[in-house]
Amino acid sequence: MKWSFKIGRVFDIELRVHITFFLIIVYAAYIWGVGYNQGWPGAVYGAVLISALFVCVVIHELCHSRMAQHYGGEVASITLLPIGGVSLLKNMPDDPKKEFWMTIVGPVSNVIIGILLIPFLYLVPNQVGGAYGAFTNADVLTGISLQGFVSYMLLINFLLAVFNLLPAFPLDGGRVLRSLLARRMSYVAATRAAVTTGQIFAFILGITGLLTGAWLWVIIAVFIYMGAEQEGAGAEMKTVLSRLTVGQAVEDDAKTVDPGQSLSEVVTIVLHAYQEDFPVVDGGKIVGVLTRANLLGGLHSRGPNATVEQVMEKEFPVVDAEARFSEVYEKMNSTGIKAIPVVKNSHLLGMVTLEHLSEVFMLLSSTDDTLTPQA
Repeated sequence: MKWSFKIGRVFDIELRVHITFFLIIVYAAYIWGVGYNQGWPGAVYGAVLISALFVCVVIHELCHSRMAQHYGGEVASITLLPIGGVSLLKNMPDDPKKEFWMTIVGPVSNVIIGILLIPFLYLVPNQVGGAYGAFTNADVLTGISLQGFVSYMLLINFLLAVFNLLPAFPLDGGRVLRSLLARRMSYVAATRAAVTTGQIFAFILGITGLLTGAWLWVIIAVFIYMGAEQEGAGAEMKTVLSRLTVGQAVEDDAKTVDPGQSLSEVVTIVLHAYQEDFPVVDGGKIVGVLTRANLLGGLHSRGPNATVEQVMEKEFPVVDAEARFSEVYEKMNSTGIKAIPVVKNSHLLGMVTLEHLSEVFMLLSSTDDTLTPQA
């Protein structure tokens, strides 16, 4: 994800923080410091409190990711955003049962964290009315105290579990709804039903937020609506693209370039062949991919005499000719690379680009299932 940076790796999963995440830290510091009139101690307390809360968010996402790994899925990263965490899965089988368990463990983790925090309400100094008073007295939740800290963490974890289980796609509850519906109907139909439910919920939440002045609700509603639409489009695209293997429609006349070639030579090839993305081959072996973005960026930063090896993608996915186009789509989404070499028996067969993938989707979505080319 753009504008994010790596902070660590857990279970072979990258932990990343989006630059906008720090806005929520600053906001919490402002609320406890200025809003609740507690000065610098309040600002520090607010920042620490919201940081601890996002540790729980990481645990929530790790539970999703570990379950995905258990089912054979690959998880590239977890990114922290101001609105929560996002797990980037490289692949995951479209199995309703597996999706159910992979989804439900996230909210369950928040419930477990909340339950584990309950005893601490009795262990910390009872400043206001014991454990019950911690939730009925606003001064406890908004003040600076150990009891307030535990109370806030407990309350928010339970609220996170409840909110995530709302049947609004792409929230966890929406995914659970899709997994249940997919046992009785097609995956695409189940996705459409879950998307519609999520967008109706987002519309109601947004209108309520506008009428009551709860602008945070409006922002959340926009994210839910857009997320549902994006997820629905992605699910439909995967289903359509799964009808065709890469070998049936690969661009098998792709020109290759050498690592030692200059960028000016590649420009000449582009002008004559109108090809924008190139496999980089050295001694018959694919050693990289030179995309249009690599070429333009290299020309700008290094000049026309720079070599292909200096600007090419050295870490890149490949796809077998027998794979479905849906697999190419997933690889492009997870890696961000928009041109992937196609191999057959370890030999380069051609290239699949994002433009070609989009063209295949448009053609397949306009035809009957039986109208697919023969390999």
